[in-house]
Amino acid sequence: MSDKKTGILLLSHGSRLDDGEDVIKAYKEMYLEEFPDAIVEYGFMEIRKPGIPETIKMLTEQADLEKIIVVPVFVAHGLHTKRDIPTLLGIESDYEADDHGHHHHHHDHGHDHGHHHHHHHDHDDEEVEFDGEIVLTEPLGVDKRMYEIIKDRVSDYL
Repeated sequence: MSDKKTGILLLSHGSRLDDGEDVIKAYKEMYLEEFPDAIVEYGFMEIRKPGIPETIKMLTEQADLEKIIVVPVFVAHGLHTKRDIPTLLGIESDYEADDHGHHHHHHDHGHDHGHHHHHHHDHDDEEVEFDGEIVLTEPLGVDKRMYEIIKDRVSDYL
């Protein structure tokens, strides 16, 4: 049995306000309460620290990981989950595939992310350094459990 492990990155969008961090931090704590041995951290796609490379570094410093599962805690797919996050993670994005299935990797979409050289003077230029497998899950999406929350929010005001 290998002692290699799986890390979990709970990924939030990132905001100047603290509310988003409070929520994603609470999810990390809930996860650890249920799975105390889990290697789980939260990070942010933009605006806030820790960013994706920094969070992956935090995970890999805890154990010899062979896989990192990235859960975008977003309600639905958008350009961030389809394009920006895969680019930041250095994994294949289906977003820019043409009709022939060829992938076009453009690194000129307004951010300084996605460069393939290693200089570390600026947080945003850092590249993910992980040799194992990175899996990006679906966002939260349509789920009966989410609908129950919506009903609860409405019923509070009925």
